[in-house]
Amino acid sequence: MLTPLPATASPLTTEKEIILIVEDSSVNRKLLSNLLTRHGYQVWSTENGQAALETLKQGLPDLIALDIMMPVMDGYELCRLLKKDKRTRDIPVIFISSLNETENKLTGFRAGGVDYITKPFHHEEVLARFSTHLKLSRLQHQLAEQNRQLKQEQQKTESLLLNVLPVQVARELIATGNYQPRTFDQVTVCFTDIIAFTSTASSLTPEFIIGELNDIFTGFDQIAEENDCERIKTMGDAYLFTCGVPEENKAHAFNVVKTAKAIINFLEQRNKSSKQQWQIRVGMHSGQVVSGIVGSKKYLFDIFGDTVNIAARMEELSLPMQINISEATHILLKDRFTFTRRSGIEVKGKGKLSMYLVEDTIVS
Repeated sequence: MLTPLPATASPLTTEKEIILIVEDSSVNRKLLSNLLTRHGYQVWSTENGQAALETLKQGLPDLIALDIMMPVMDGYELCRLLKKDKRTRDIPVIFISSLNETENKLTGFRAGGVDYITKPFHHEEVLARFSTHLKLSRLQHQLAEQNRQLKQEQQKTESLLLNVLPVQVARELIATGNYQPRTFDQVTVCFTDIIAFTSTASSLTPEFIIGELNDIFTGFDQIAEENDCERIKTMGDAYLFTCGVPEENKAHAFNVVKTAKAIINFLEQRNKSSKQQWQIRVGMHSGQVVSGIVGSKKYLFDIFGDTVNIAARMEELSLPMQINISEATHILLKDRFTFTRRSGIEVKGKGKLSMYLVEDTIVS
């Protein structure tokens, strides 16, 4: 017969540890129940395995004391079912049986029991073993909760790294704790800069300015991602992106120009309905860069080298809503676009250089 569960029987509503007794002998049930109750445990009891399964639908105990020889369903079968169920598989099961052969005990352990007590049992032995396994169970639950929290924190950290670093860089950092600096020989670097941003921003509210930059750079990010480019960083109103790092890409120059043209188109469309109109200059150069992570607490993936410096100069010498590219980038794209050549322009630290404004795509 199923002993009704009191209102405080659920582990969620009581601090007492709950022990479920599954035993067909009413004398043994009462004896064991009285012993456990006197020592501060809350006790549920059933007379066979099938009744125990019904009890477990109402709540979960902290430990199960299980007889073997019972009608309807024996203890071995019940234990196997419990260990297959995700809800009950971690509840410690202790067999209490008059069967004392070694094979009986081994069968109990193979079924998933954590201990085996033979009848007639000694009160102190029962209490000591129950106490030990309940402590072990509590420790396992605490460890599982700590592991869950640790995994949750790791997921937060990984998500944050994936938001601030390129995917390949973040994965290497997560897996090894380090990102090895690398040299990439074939990279196109692009700078964009909002024209007259500083002077315009002085007459606008901080909330409006940040909202504008957030909206614009979010649009740039989406366009860059769609064209296999990687945003490296923003610096105030400047936006730096590349293709060819941290993954090599043979179409790096074409992808960067395609991205830049899409960015200009995005800004033109945005200006049609925006309260504040903005224009940008765009410049790019192709060549070798060194990449690496700067900082040990606040990670910043960055690129370095003369290629970056020349790309910045190309942007400074560009025109509003135009893409200004270097000779090196032009060589890679001369069969893909039409250009307006700009000869003999003085570049700080480089002398006079040829550069090109990108016009239309050549349709072959």
